Amino acid sequence: MRCCYNTPLMCWLCAFQGEALGGRLAAFIVKHVGLMDIACIAQQVSDFLMLQVPDAVGADPATIQEHINRHMLHPRVRIAVTLRQLLDFLAILQTTLVIQDSGVCTVDKSNAELYLKVIEKVLALYRVDTVGMMFVDDTTTTNANNNTANPSELG
Repeated sequence: MRCCYNTPLMCWLCAFQGEALGGRLAAFIVKHVGLMDIACIAQQVSDFLMLQVPDAVGADPATIQEHINRHMLHPRVRIAVTLRQLLDFLAILQTTLVIQDSGVCTVDKSNAELYLKVIEKVLALYRVDTVGMMFVDDTTTTNANNNTANPSELG
């Protein structure tokens, strides 16, 4: 069976999402996706998973990162991934706002308008309330008192 776009193997988190360890790792991802870089989360999940299941196939950091970016449908994950994509786009767009021609600087009006529209979309994502959305039915990912930053501490 295949679930990953660039590999013939199914990633471990897709294959074992219904198992206890898979659920703990998914909860860790959901809880921290808005607080940590996705590559860092993927590395931590992969390291922890390889300690727990040394022969796990599809548990390398790149596959875990792909799982977060493409396979997970949880609204918090999708919003965080989209937000990061928009912020990356904003950084690129910002470099195109000012045009220098023969020592004269002018503002590219169309890019400036697009830049402001993308900022509106970013701010709208920050205002999204995921409570009550599809897939948000467990309190383990929303417990503010549990500030776990390591999957090994999940219980």
